[in-house]
Amino acid sequence: MRKTLILFIFLATFALVSCKSQDPVVLNIGTFAGSAWNVPNPETYFILDEAISRFEKQYPQIQVVYKSGILRSDYSEWLSQKVLTGSEPDCFFILPEDFPLFADMGILEPLGDFLEKSKRLTDMQFFDSTLQASTFNGILYALPEECDSSLMFVNTTLLDELGLSFPAANWTWDDLLSLCKQATKDSNNDGHLDTFGISGFSWSEAVYTNGQNLFNDSGTRALLDSEEVYESFKFLFQLQNLTKDERIPDFWDGNVLFSIAKYSWYRAYGYYPYSILKSGKFKWKATVLPRGPEGSNAAELDTLALGISQRSKHKQEAKLFIEFLLTDETLQGMHLQRSRGLSASQKNLDSESIQAILLNDITLEGDEISTQTLARAINESVVYPSFRKYQGAVRLINTYFPDIVGTEDKLRNSLYHLNNELNAYLEE
Repeated sequence: MRKTLILFIFLATFALVSCKSQDPVVLNIGTFAGSAWNVPNPETYFILDEAISRFEKQYPQIQVVYKSGILRSDYSEWLSQKVLTGSEPDCFFILPEDFPLFADMGILEPLGDFLEKSKRLTDMQFFDSTLQASTFNGILYALPEECDSSLMFVNTTLLDELGLSFPAANWTWDDLLSLCKQATKDSNNDGHLDTFGISGFSWSEAVYTNGQNLFNDSGTRALLDSEEVYESFKFLFQLQNLTKDERIPDFWDGNVLFSIAKYSWYRAYGYYPYSILKSGKFKWKATVLPRGPEGSNAAELDTLALGISQRSKHKQEAKLFIEFLLTDETLQGMHLQRSRGLSASQKNLDSESIQAILLNDITLEGDEISTQTLARAINESVVYPSFRKYQGAVRLINTYFPDIVGTEDKLRNSLYHLNNELNAYLEE
């Protein structure tokens, strides 16, 4: 009886343990509805659902779940609330503007060793700029999933009407200024401009295309007192003075030669039917931005990354899922075809299948932008410093900017005072 009882208890315990060991690990993912880049994307969860389905077949012991219906505009607040209550997902997508905050809060798991030890991840050859955007205080806290770089949109219909040539791939500020001067016209002599050179070229494009940054890497000091930053603002005012006090219409009205927009816009509005909705009156193409004397043909880069909560009880499972999502060839091809961002991987952009997607899926007429050009734009892009007060510092610049006057002495004086205000803000 005694031996039988002991045997029964042993078997019951073994059965209970076996039962528990068969229960799948539930891995919670944080994500949002819509595109990270605020452009139309009707297939919000398609890639993630496909990734989960394929992943769970390979790893049946892991069940991946996520909460749907969280809008991109609400995602930052939702995730912040989860972090504050200690109930954040095991791993989650991190919007560019949120990364410095979450990294500074100390809730993200360092992933540098994980990247170095994973052959599948290192084989992807992530662009250095996207890894830089996922690094805080020298530590890699996330892995890049996709990125979005600025491009120059060119109204080729207006370009032809003006008898002008499409800019070369390595064009400069001087080329842009010359073309804008020729495009800024009062054709009917009624005292008002009928065509315009450029819209959307702001202080950030001026600074970044000249290879400059407005803050040091640690975010403790502003750098607006440098000669290169002064030259950037000076060029910006040269462009603005072409139109003086006239209101520049929207690029999509068809009377503006150039406009700055993100690659995601190129992807979204190069497709039917969005291409018709935006530009039914004229033809347009995209190219890289012009370079300043100290810069390159690229501007600011935004990166959507994936991070893991330091408090997660399933870090290894989260790493498996991230590795699968970022390296599976089928998913990567599907990603560029159905999303609106650029791959963060040099290997992906070099592949023939990805080049075929760009050539076949965008319905714009004429020569499409090449993957080589896009790779150069990503490589040469400026990644803004990752520090917690960056967004607040940018808001301060935007608030101060309308009061900056373009004459040489006043411009230097304005930048000097703004630099002091920014330093005071950063020291608070």
